[in-house]
Amino acid sequence: MTDPAGLTVGAILERSTRALVEAGVSAPRADALAIASHVLGVDRGGVIARLPDPVPPALARRLGDLIDARARRQPLQQILGRVEFHGLTLAVDAAVLIPRPETEELVDAVLAEPLPERARVADWGTGSGCIAIALAVARPSWSLIAVDVSPAALEVAARNARERGVADRIRLVAADFRVPHATEPLDAIVSNPPYVAEEEWRALAPEVRDHEPKLALVSGPRGDEAYAALLPRAFAGLAPGGLLALELGWTSEGAVRTLAAASGFREIGVRPDLQGIPRILTARR
Repeated sequence: MTDPAGLTVGAILERSTRALVEAGVSAPRADALAIASHVLGVDRGGVIARLPDPVPPALARRLGDLIDARARRQPLQQILGRVEFHGLTLAVDAAVLIPRPETEELVDAVLAEPLPERARVADWGTGSGCIAIALAVARPSWSLIAVDVSPAALEVAARNARERGVADRIRLVAADFRVPHATEPLDAIVSNPPYVAEEEWRALAPEVRDHEPKLALVSGPRGDEAYAALLPRAFAGLAPGGLLALELGWTSEGAVRTLAAASGFREIGVRPDLQGIPRILTARR
């Protein structure tokens, strides 16, 4: 976007919207408003109220830089540095997958299951920590282990746990989920593992393909490799009757059901997301 210095809020907003339309952004006006709100330090209604006001040069340049980043298809959540998840505001950056509404449904599925009052729960592939933190907030008597192979992701998870006041109940572990990391059997294991096939990843929107960590998205050529590695380890790590809860890719149900049964799980069930796609698998050891 050309230098916006000296322009009013309204003029910058119009220029921003046009730039995002030209870049192919799906919600250009809403994203321009969100970025203006972030830079100006007001809510979206406050942006509208200030449309005739001139923008100080430093803020105008900052707003222009962020609009340019969005036009390059950097996700809005990364630009703002935050995302809303399960009623919580969490920090996100390029080191972690941006939490999706489908993963909120995974949290709800775990909370709906009968578990011990002082359950020990592991979140495998924690990323931003969104699952572990949401569970810890909802169940103050639970203790959690949040595992990720990425040290940079664990830094984000640690920050989020501190800011949400649950850091004392979440143990962060830098490890692959194939490696044992619990000293005693767990009451539940929950995971949103990588489930995108390599070929599918190439066709993803630029916001995802070019800006979110491939490690958190792609499991291998088929898309079920992470499940195949995870399920036997989860069975071994759970106490008898322990819960497994997994987020599924949009074509994963058949393969994961088969893998879960072959690993020894029972009471295997799958529930759809709001679009009717089989999304959450639960099973018991």
